[in-house]
Amino acid sequence: MAIDSSLIFRVINIVVAAFMIVGGVATIIQEGFPNFIQGIFCIIFGAITLVFEFRLPKQITRYASFMFSFLGRGIFYIFIGGITLNYGGLSIACGAIVLAVGIVYCILEFIPNIQPPSNMEREAFENSLGYHTKPADAGGHFQPPSSSYEPAYPQKTYVSDGAMV
Repeated sequence: MAIDSSLIFRVINIVVAAFMIVGGVATIIQEGFPNFIQGIFCIIFGAITLVFEFRLPKQITRYASFMFSFLGRGIFYIFIGGITLNYGGLSIACGAIVLAVGIVYCILEFIPNIQPPSNMEREAFENSLGYHTKPADAGGHFQPPSSSYEPAYPQKTYVSDGAMV
């Protein structure tokens, strides 16, 4: 019984998101306003990472295209792990785990035999934004993805007949 590698990466991403949230809470517990702001950011980024494992909202996907590759997600994890490292033991542990997974993801980008999970592939990114990912037919026309297909150009023209005198 072989386990799908996509499932393994998705579970790892969910665990990392949980460590981001726990690290953010541990950072908030530390005294001071800067720690509070860092903790809020870690919690928000952890929640976004968690959402990305279950669905890809168009509003967030548009601005977070780096989350669709091992290298982009790895650098993101390294950044969040670095700001989570703090003086408390729990935040240091959470930050170190997130940072380590980020380093591993950066290395995995350069190993061609390892495929990213389905929600980190280019097709998932394009589908979440509504782009055509299917090739054109023989005539060069794309088939609409659903019945609610909107044409690229408006059907009506708003050209006036000229100036009224």
